[in-house]
Amino acid sequence: MGNTLDREKLIINADDFGLASHINKGIIEAIEQGAVNSVSIVANGRALDEAICFIQNHPRLKTGIHFTLIDEKPVAEPDLIPSLVTADGMFHRDYSTFIREYIRGRINPYEVKIELEAQLKKLLDNGLVLSHCDSHQHLHLLKRISFVVLRLCHTYWIPRVRIVNESLSLFSLKRLIPLIAMKYFSFRIRRRARLYNISTTDKFLGFNTSMNVTKGIIQKALSFSGKYFVELMCHPGFNIPDSGPYKKWGMDWDKERNTIIDNLAGTFL
Repeated sequence: MGNTLDREKLIINADDFGLASHINKGIIEAIEQGAVNSVSIVANGRALDEAICFIQNHPRLKTGIHFTLIDEKPVAEPDLIPSLVTADGMFHRDYSTFIREYIRGRINPYEVKIELEAQLKKLLDNGLVLSHCDSHQHLHLLKRISFVVLRLCHTYWIPRVRIVNESLSLFSLKRLIPLIAMKYFSFRIRRRARLYNISTTDKFLGFNTSMNVTKGIIQKALSFSGKYFVELMCHPGFNIPDSGPYKKWGMDWDKERNTIIDNLAGTFL
């Protein structure tokens, strides 16, 4: 592959830490096997306490916040963020609904700030030191939301924000339009981030194969790390008979976990 592995330039990041116990279990196994060196934690996750306990006992683990504005229960009081919630006090149910409301101008940026700051404070109040931020479905890349996110990162000393600048490939054909949009939004947020002295990686991998990481993508990340600062996003976990609200994702958590561990075990030990 030509380049020498540089562990300081390689981030294997597990998203959704704290979301559910069966996801936490897979992420923890990948960390303990030395296959993952970074996590993004969901402040309004159903298994947040488990995740916080693990992080507090592993202070060298890179830990970021996985800002969440759909599917879950908000951290802020629903009355304070009416544009972000439905009648039952929950966030809009999915990405498509949120985007539709956003395009129509119905998502209030001030209310986004209230909620995202509440999520941040919840983690900081538990003593977590945050190395980066990203978001569920990459919503932080949307223009009006990115303004809020960058200001919060600057205020709370979060040094890095995720960009999605993955190259087009055969894997991306079915996600072509979203990927082109992500690359455009990432170009814009990267320029703005510099104004706040907030860094980004040089390369990002995992959008094309989201929730289906392959050996080839892992090898690509390893080869990049000799020259670039690179992040590979992954979603390890354990399959369970009923994954509740996450069943709709159609995720094979066992496969993701096994692929990550089989190809990366020992890398960060």
